[in-house]
Amino acid sequence: MKKISQSLCILLLLTIYTSRSTQAQTATARDTIRVAILLFPGVELLDFAGPLEVFNHMEGARVYTVAAQSGPMTIMQKMLTVVPEYTPSTAPQADILVVPGGRMEEVMQDSSVVNWIRRTTAQRKLTMSVCTGAQLLSKAGLLTGKTVTTHWAATHMLQQMTPTAIVMENTRFVDQGSIITTAGVSAGIDGALHVVSRLKGVAAAEQIARIMEYDKWEPQAGLVVGKARTQSKRKANPIATKPTVVKKTVATKQAQLKLTSTIDPVCQMSVDGMVADTARYMGKTYGFCSRLCKDRFKKEPTAFLKR
Repeated sequence: MKKISQSLCILLLLTIYTSRSTQAQTATARDTIRVAILLFPGVELLDFAGPLEVFNHMEGARVYTVAAQSGPMTIMQKMLTVVPEYTPSTAPQADILVVPGGRMEEVMQDSSVVNWIRRTTAQRKLTMSVCTGAQLLSKAGLLTGKTVTTHWAATHMLQQMTPTAIVMENTRFVDQGSIITTAGVSAGIDGALHVVSRLKGVAAAEQIARIMEYDKWEPQAGLVVGKARTQSKRKANPIATKPTVVKKTVATKQAQLKLTSTIDPVCQMSVDGMVADTARYMGKTYGFCSRLCKDRFKKEPTAFLKR
């Protein structure tokens, strides 16, 4: 009888331990914040690596990468190879989606990526774009009527793509609730730190910035829609300018401009129906997706035309 009683006690303790362990695992899974970061062949390295670094330090976060196709992918003019973990069909449901920018011509035409972004929008806590990644959000129909930002050289293109949006310049990030857009490249770090401050508090975001030795984070450098700005305690950046709204212009069609080509000669992106800027060279008119491409073309037009 004594041995039976001991066995029953051991069995009872094991049952209690297993039950508590299962409950703890369930609670942990429930508390985990899943952060999906989109990758594509033309992606800009810091656009995704900056937010990845931030969210990797956020307590309770599970960060993973997603691309249209599985297997190794070369990026940054084939200087770097990355291996995404998932495809849209296999990826876990994300709480946070990060959409970086870069060379957008290929991914903008990929309906599987655009549909994945659009399809899962309602089930996410928030979606954040970096740099020209805002163009993907626009194509997915997520920026209609919203206040947003993007890389300074792509603001006019984004405004043409999304006529009902208010596109901001000189703004590190714009928080529109479930949609957060950030300016170019390094601004993705600022946007990710802002997300951390929303979810975990300002102290947590400041601690991550300290771990990363990122002393440029200014919490008030962005715009939170519907919230009044507060004066920063830091010294003003003498180079920075005040946030401004991009002037809305009517999108000019390629046929009206009589362009030599419907392809931006610098980034090879299609500008058919959406021309941000133009330049004349040797009697011909070329269209560009952004002022940045136009400026690069004007410095060495023959180099790009040879391509």
